Amino acid sequence: MTLQYSDAHMAEKADEAAFDIEELFFSRTDARGVIAAGNEVFRRISGYSWDELVGAPHKIIRHSDMPKGVFYILWERIKQGMATGAYVKNRAKDGRYYWVYAVVSPIEGGFVSVRMKPTSATFEGAKAAYKAFLKLEQSEGLSPEESAAAIRARLKDLGFPNYGAYSSYAIAQEMSARDAALSRMEDGRLRSLKELLPTLVELDKEQQALFAAFAKIRGIPSNMRIVASRLEPAGGPISAISQNYRLMSDEVTNHLGGFRVENGTRSLSESVMLRIYRGLFMMAASRLQREVKEVSMAALGKHAEQDGFQTEVEILTTMLDDYMIESGSVLVSVFNDVTALTRSAKDLRQLVTGLDSIRVLCRVEAGRLGAQSASLMPVINQLDTFHVEIDATLERIMSLAERIKGLVEAAMPRTFNGSLHYHSATGALSR
Repeated sequence: MTLQYSDAHMAEKADEAAFDIEELFFSRTDARGVIAAGNEVFRRISGYSWDELVGAPHKIIRHSDMPKGVFYILWERIKQGMATGAYVKNRAKDGRYYWVYAVVSPIEGGFVSVRMKPTSATFEGAKAAYKAFLKLEQSEGLSPEESAAAIRARLKDLGFPNYGAYSSYAIAQEMSARDAALSRMEDGRLRSLKELLPTLVELDKEQQALFAAFAKIRGIPSNMRIVASRLEPAGGPISAISQNYRLMSDEVTNHLGGFRVENGTRSLSESVMLRIYRGLFMMAASRLQREVKEVSMAALGKHAEQDGFQTEVEILTTMLDDYMIESGSVLVSVFNDVTALTRSAKDLRQLVTGLDSIRVLCRVEAGRLGAQSASLMPVINQLDTFHVEIDATLERIMSLAERIKGLVEAAMPRTFNGSLHYHSATGALSR
């Protein structure tokens, strides 16, 4: 049966098509977004018959209150092979609306969208933001791409590095709110990953402080040589000390590469944070996926779904396995890099200890010069401050790295559980 569109058909109402928080639903489309299948909850809430749904474009349930920029981002990401979440306001056949948090995942030959009822405080913020972006689209005549750019800019202002990070945060909040509403304990692995995010923010601050501290000392050897030229003949003790300090400080600065990735363009903590967001999304999505699979299997057992539904259950099972594998792999890579970071911090600390011995020699030489060393003291005091700052910063970095490793292990999916060991020679991990 072909659904005929008309203005009357597309009329929208202010009433909500309510559904219970326990209810989960999904739909599957082909690569063009044409509906191929779904579960009975989806059909009932949408208000259409299967004859009307199957073969119809998924936009049959699109509500006009949705900003076009949201769909632009969603399609952009899933076409790149990335499962993505979004708050979506849908429209039932009779014009009523219903909100969902949808996780859309690419599969062979198309996409699957799994939906749950959103109830978190994050959802309330999203609704207000959607109104603002819709108004902006209409008043400024923004294209979907321009609207998407405005949405991304707003998310950066809120502290999210990209849309993927926001969708990860949102689904984690929704799963926590869902657990609370259903009187379930919060998932411990999700909680560990959420605790990781502020810890990584702290780590990034310490790394930036480390980079800034080393930037400050670049001019110290030159200042030391200038002072030495006034105090002693060429090649004197202070000149030799400044030369040694320059050589060792260059070595230390080069070692800072262990704290950066992507050809030095990004700090390791930034890279880890993006992967943690991805792992958080995949783990929360896998929990949702497990629930919808269990619900679907129960409905299949009761013969409550249409013929051929076994195929949908098999697809959901494969997706669940893929989610679990990806979330575990992401966390293993994080554990790997944070272990390497700890080692780099320890190595750097040893190099700084060598620098510190040169600083002590400089102070001893200043003592030998007596009153003549007055011009050297500001340089020595600067070195004192630098070494105290660096030692404290490296201590905090190592402490934060150990905490991160513990949280990663606590968050590891069951199939990845076990003690993880880093092998420096191969960069591999074992259990």
